[in-house]
Amino acid sequence: MRTTRLAASAVAALAVIAGLSGCSDNKEDHSAHPSSTTAATTTAGKTSAAKLTGTSAAPLPSPSPTHPPHPAPPPLQDVNCGQVTGGNGATADVIVFASDAGRAGCTEAFNVVADYLEVPRTGDAANVDGWVCEPQPDASVKHICVNQGLTIGLRGDAAPADPPSPAPSPIRTVDPTKPPVTTTSSVPPEPDPGTTVEDVNCGPVTDAGGHARTVIAVGNSAGRPGCTEAITVATTYATTIGPSDAMVVDGWQCNAQPDAATPSVCSKDGLVIALRAN
Repeated sequence: MRTTRLAASAVAALAVIAGLSGCSDNKEDHSAHPSSTTAATTTAGKTSAAKLTGTSAAPLPSPSPTHPPHPAPPPLQDVNCGQVTGGNGATADVIVFASDAGRAGCTEAFNVVADYLEVPRTGDAANVDGWVCEPQPDASVKHICVNQGLTIGLRGDAAPADPPSPAPSPIRTVDPTKPPVTTTSSVPPEPDPGTTVEDVNCGPVTDAGGHARTVIAVGNSAGRPGCTEAITVATTYATTIGPSDAMVVDGWQCNAQPDAATPSVCSKDGLVIALRAN
């Protein structure tokens, strides 16, 4: 009987020892599981990091890549806009010249040149549509127009026509029944041999004292001055107050003379202008 109780006690003791051993094993298993999970996570993280930062990774582009500069525009060149015909009947090429100020357009160049060429001109500088056009001493480009640094040239012989000659002006004669003598020059024509050149009454002028004087273009062997010149010279002389009665007016020597009817005369190259008293 006692032997049976001892055997039962031994079995119970073994069972307790086995149970404690099992609990110990379970604790060891639970503690080992988180460690393996952490290790696996760490290993995976290292693998991902290696893939992002490894030597085989492609370089990232610059956040602000530099674009190549635009090529500089080509410099302006002179342009031949075409041909025109001048008022003189000759032709020339219209050239727009390039400069630091730029270059005129062909349409504007043609308009300016056309307005310049269509009007007869004396050769002086002329204002044309805001441009200054004039001839220049150049054997190739004989005329230019300029405006604010821009230049239009006429390469050739085209030019404005010359202005017409002035119409001859009649010269009054003493006898109104005779036909008037005309001249196209300020130089009196040479009289025909044996022909008497008559005096011409050119009209009155008023002297500095307010008195009327009659201007006579005197006819003689040297000819006769024109009335336009005679009136101009007589007016200047009669209205000028000077220290003496003698003075020079446009090349004419004017002076007083002891003649009650014609107290003053002006002479040049044998021609005579008389100032008669009224």
